[in-house]
Amino acid sequence: MRLKLLSILVLLTSLCALKAQNTTVRFVGQSQNGFYMQLDSVAIRDNSRQWEMTIYYPDTVMIARLTGIENQKKQDFYVSQNNPNPFDGTTEVTISIPYDGNTIIRIYDINGKLITQHSQDLNTGTHKFEINLAFPQTYILSASINGKTSSIKMVNTGHGSTNTISYLGTTQQKIYMNGLFELGDEMVYTGYATYDGGLCVSEPVTRIQNSSEVITLHFAANVQHAIPTVNTLQATSISINSATLNGNASCECTMEATGFYYSKYENNITAHTATSSQTSGNFSCHLTGLEPNTTYYYKAFAIKGGQAYTGQTLTFTTQAQSNNYDIRVTFTSNVRNTVPTYYNYMYLPLDSVKVNNLTRQWETTLIFPDTTMNIFHNNGAKNNVYENYSYGDNMYYTGYVSYRGTVYTQYTQRTLQTSTIQFLFYIPLCADKYTNIDISDCEPITYNGVTYTHTGRYEIGHYQTVESCDSFVYLNVNINNTIFNNIYVTTCSDSYTWGNNTYTESGIYQQTYTSVHGCDSMVTLGLTLGNGFTDERDGNSYCIVQIGDQIWMAENLRYLPSVYPRTDESGYSNRYYIYNYTGYDVEAAKATYNYSEYGVLYNYPAAQTACPAGWHLPSDSEWTELEIYLQNNGYNFDGYIDNDNNRETHNVIGKALASTTGWTTSDVNNSPGCIPEKNNSSGLNVKPAGWKSLNSQFRWINEEGGFWTSSLQSSSRGYDRYVHFARTHVTRSYNEKYLGMSVRCIQD
Repeated sequence: MRLKLLSILVLLTSLCALKAQNTTVRFVGQSQNGFYMQLDSVAIRDNSRQWEMTIYYPDTVMIARLTGIENQKKQDFYVSQNNPNPFDGTTEVTISIPYDGNTIIRIYDINGKLITQHSQDLNTGTHKFEINLAFPQTYILSASINGKTSSIKMVNTGHGSTNTISYLGTTQQKIYMNGLFELGDEMVYTGYATYDGGLCVSEPVTRIQNSSEVITLHFAANVQHAIPTVNTLQATSISINSATLNGNASCECTMEATGFYYSKYENNITAHTATSSQTSGNFSCHLTGLEPNTTYYYKAFAIKGGQAYTGQTLTFTTQAQSNNYDIRVTFTSNVRNTVPTYYNYMYLPLDSVKVNNLTRQWETTLIFPDTTMNIFHNNGAKNNVYENYSYGDNMYYTGYVSYRGTVYTQYTQRTLQTSTIQFLFYIPLCADKYTNIDISDCEPITYNGVTYTHTGRYEIGHYQTVESCDSFVYLNVNINNTIFNNIYVTTCSDSYTWGNNTYTESGIYQQTYTSVHGCDSMVTLGLTLGNGFTDERDGNSYCIVQIGDQIWMAENLRYLPSVYPRTDESGYSNRYYIYNYTGYDVEAAKATYNYSEYGVLYNYPAAQTACPAGWHLPSDSEWTELEIYLQNNGYNFDGYIDNDNNRETHNVIGKALASTTGWTTSDVNNSPGCIPEKNNSSGLNVKPAGWKSLNSQFRWINEEGGFWTSSLQSSSRGYDRYVHFARTHVTRSYNEKYLGMSVRCIQD
């Protein structure tokens, strides 16, 4: 049981009629065998005046006045949820600041664009601000001071006068008791603490409180404190650039972490650290990127109570470099536009590269994003070509890209050696044209013989330009000068606030507004509450959706027991990443926008055990069942109903799975990036969270969302699915286990 040596401080100040006198009472928790215990709370009763109250962890200061007791809690830096939320143009937010300093408040739209900001030097305390936002949409408010950041999400349903942040002043939160305190009162103090998963209550302490003192509250719990025993074991699986370090730790306690210190220099052995996913017993870490023919010093460690306990120092020596060649061929693409007559260039990702060894008569295909050919002697960790080879073999490479439903190919013939090969494709690239017609009225609008009764954006023309590109004409209709006539909300919460009303039951609700033009607007809210699941491990809640006979989480998993920078890779031990976060601090990672919006990126081993009880990581066949159901039940965005139960024959369901926001714009019809507001008809709400990809890079955020399955393609690769902003289909591929992808859980 991890114990924290903490105390709760209570300041009781007696204001007598003749003179003021301060009395300080400090409470300390102690176990039966003399160890400190963390006090969760202390119940205080004044028997002389018949009043009682409870103070809570961490530290609470109370000032006794003639009018009662003022309770002020020490605050950390945080932003309270704005009120009201959602709001009609204007709302208020409260920010608690633990120390003096310059505070910066920034407001972003859901795509990350900065809308407005406010900077001000503020004193310690609680401060209130008024927020005005001009346009209805979802916003992120982020406040920061001295490197600390806190964020909330806000929803604006109306039109404010401008985009501003205004300071309203300081606030004080006070709790007044009806009873008084004077020196000589008979006080009773009872402590409460948690130990080994249960609630412990101390023996009550009764005092005639005449002076300041430290009061020890005694608990019956018998707390055990132990020191880990750590052993460093011999390294195994030693190659020219990798090795597996092994250790053992035992303790009658819970250890926070285990791992290894290692270095090429004995006097600087803590230069590098590798952490293990195991916190007791045997543990190991697989190191990569080591230097050939080099001796390394290492020792195992275990962390208990913030202190590192280590084993003995051992050594291992990597193997010498082989005379055989290690070869890496990187493939890239470039597109030359053939429309109109002048040339310009554009990047399109390679769908795949076919590799043909003409000398030894074998071929293989590299699938996006794994379009780098790696051939390592001694079967290095990043191999993706396993056939026989020799430096200088005669190779034939064919690259493939797809654009607007057509597949283009280019090829080249080279000798086998480390190189970068660029395929140049000649493609008639199109620049689609858009024409917008805006009309508004208080009544239904008739345009070209068609009557429109709802505010919205309507496609009224689709033509071909002289360059054979698409040209769209849209009619933007605004009726009653409001954004919504009908609002449909599905939330995982048990309540929903709309305007000045909070609803706790699903149903249909209406409100009437008057626009600036004097028009009445009846807004109807269709509300569905409580369609969600809460993970008991960390309190995260998730929306769920039923598709066919399957029940899926409609959000990316956010379970984060630990976090690693992108350079800390493993295909054997659990790794957890947050896009663009580079540290090891879990709470700092959870405070980022990418964690709250896109969830966690897991390597293959971590993904296998990430889902909570009652849920599991879907297999390759369960993903296939989902895809076939959507294709057979009207979710193909070209309208085709496919009944052959084959996921590959007519897969146009990318938009049905993709979320309505966050995607890079695309001119490919029926792709998630083309008119994204039409996405997500399935309700699965796939977001473009990006990947932790090859070469320790974060890539493709806002362009792709990739998900692990539980199925293996080989001992080092797992099958996955991903949705791309410019592709109409859901792609099935396989990748190395150390890549980081999102996880969607399916109900058992």
